[in-house]
Amino acid sequence: MSVCNTTGLSLEQQERWPYLYRHLIEDIEVPDLSSIELTHIETLDNELSDLIKKIGDAKATSRESLTKHLKGLLFRRFGKNAVVEAFGSTVTNLSIGTGDLDLCLSFKGKQPAKVLKKLSGLLHEEGMENIQSIPKARIPIVKFKDPRSGLDVDISLDNRLAIHNSEMLKSYAQEERLQRLVQMVKYWASRRGINNAFEGTLSSYAWTLLSIQHAQLVQPPLAPNRQKDAKSNQVSIKGATYDIGFNNERYATENNQSLASLLISFFERFATRWDWENMVVSIRNGEALTTKAKKWQHTGPLPLEVVTGADDGWMEHVMPIEDPFNHEHDLSRVVRAEGAMSIQNEFMRIIELLSEGTSWKEICEPVMELEEEPNDLFHDLRSTPANEIAQRLEELRANLEVVETQIRELVEERQNSNELLDLLRGGMREARNVRSDRQQILSELRPLSMKVQEMREVRDGINQRIAIPTNRIKQEMMRIFEKLTAEVDIFNAPNLGVERGDFAYFFELQAMYEASLKSNEAHQEFIRLRREQNQEYRALKKTKKREEDVLTRLVESNPTLEGIHPNPKSVKEFQKNAKLLQRSINEQYSTKHELRREIGRLEAWQRISKRKQRDSDGHRHRTQRNQRSRRPRAPEVNINEVRQKASSGDSISLNELDALLSKGGIASIGSNDGQKQQQKQRQSKKRSSRKIDIRQGRTRGRKESRK
Repeated sequence: MSVCNTTGLSLEQQERWPYLYRHLIEDIEVPDLSSIELTHIETLDNELSDLIKKIGDAKATSRESLTKHLKGLLFRRFGKNAVVEAFGSTVTNLSIGTGDLDLCLSFKGKQPAKVLKKLSGLLHEEGMENIQSIPKARIPIVKFKDPRSGLDVDISLDNRLAIHNSEMLKSYAQEERLQRLVQMVKYWASRRGINNAFEGTLSSYAWTLLSIQHAQLVQPPLAPNRQKDAKSNQVSIKGATYDIGFNNERYATENNQSLASLLISFFERFATRWDWENMVVSIRNGEALTTKAKKWQHTGPLPLEVVTGADDGWMEHVMPIEDPFNHEHDLSRVVRAEGAMSIQNEFMRIIELLSEGTSWKEICEPVMELEEEPNDLFHDLRSTPANEIAQRLEELRANLEVVETQIRELVEERQNSNELLDLLRGGMREARNVRSDRQQILSELRPLSMKVQEMREVRDGINQRIAIPTNRIKQEMMRIFEKLTAEVDIFNAPNLGVERGDFAYFFELQAMYEASLKSNEAHQEFIRLRREQNQEYRALKKTKKREEDVLTRLVESNPTLEGIHPNPKSVKEFQKNAKLLQRSINEQYSTKHELRREIGRLEAWQRISKRKQRDSDGHRHRTQRNQRSRRPRAPEVNINEVRQKASSGDSISLNELDALLSKGGIASIGSNDGQKQQQKQRQSKKRSSRKIDIRQGRTRGRKESRK
């Protein structure tokens, strides 16, 4: 690999940035665009006018339709608190026909969690392509492509300041030449690949601000400073306050420069005369600010040092452009080293090509292959035989029929899948309710079982210590009590030891009796708890039966659900299947759209061809009929001379005889009465013809009354 000793650029980099490379290694004088010939400016102006008519905004209808569809989609997903607004070239009237669709998604209340994730999933369900979520950007954004319209879409979160920016840009676009200037600059930047902030170059918004700054600086000014002396309008966005006030009145400019002249001076200003190191683009100031006053001096390495690997530091304020509302936002913060080199290279290239009188078409030659609509819709059909077109039409109609059949089948399958999903969700809700009842029963059954066990242990513990029934203990205790309280026979009185034994026995029986009563109470509580436990067990069995009934009803309503248990896993599988079906349906609808479009194109060409053939055949038939009906004209004759010849007996030719017969015949010879009579008839015809009104179909003048 050959590396330049002067710049450090590799051979590949030299070929990538050839114009900039030549200026780096050679002492090349920058062309003076102010000396361009007037004829070239006029030619360029005509070319720009033709291009503007051509590009228009071909995607306006698609953009409007897609915006409406996405708004409905987001409202259904996030509810009425969601606010969806369009901004950018869609609303500023500065679109070049191929612009993206920019939407802002914000919320009236609290923003839901994981919005970007939910949004990406929703777009996947809708069959969108190339979905890219960028949550860590300064403004979180989701980028994707709509396969039907072919539009690239950016949905940013809470980017309300951009909406206000768009409103002000729309006011600047009231001046038609400024509008066209912005469109041509954006057209050039897009085709040369230097208008994509996500690829490290300036955004279309940044190129728009450059164009407005130029319009403010030309003499006389083409555009005013709409923020100067404007009424303050403070808004708070994400905790920061911005003044979004601007003057929306139409500006009466005295500038009469042509679009071509404005475009040439634009490139001359920013390619050669603008000091990017010390000047900041600022349309809210109406002229450049100094980087020192803004504290936006360039820091870090130069772009050349980064691309050559001499320094890997972070660059800041490479091409400082101030946002008109957020004064701390430099739009060049996204510009990477390769992007800065590409912009400089394109500036050098266009200065050189403009000085050479190169056409705008060649100047804007795309750096990458673009899918452009052909100028002639039937360019590929003009040389195709009619029978081949008819055959293609039959094939396309057959394919369309197949696709429509597939769509019907897929839609029916999706409906069935949705019905199954609804049934499964309903069954899952019922089963969830049953399981909730079961959990409630189990939660009550656990402490109940513990109480049963506790009462059993109390009862069995007492019964193990006291084997005598309670009534026997009571009888024995009453007998001892009577013995101890009966009258004492002094002659037969028990000794002290016997009495002590009886009292001890009585107290023991009393304790046994109390314990026996507790055992009886525990037993009764045990019986009650067991009955309650049995009731809970029966209720638990009923819940199981209810769950079985739910499954039975599900299968009866749709036998397809046999063997499928209503749980979250099953529901998730059905949801996944529904999403896949929806994606397939979207793909088939895209195919159907393409087929119908091609069928319409071929049918239109057939109608045009038949009309041309019919017109051609009619012209040929008329020509042949005229040729058949045309006969050689006889030489003109003087009818008076013929009459004199006939009256004197001279011979006359057949042509003269024919003229004589057509002018009154033999009776008109020797008399001018016939001639006078014919003259009167001719005059009468002329008068009557003058009275006919072809618009009314009747004679003019007073109507004759009916008799």
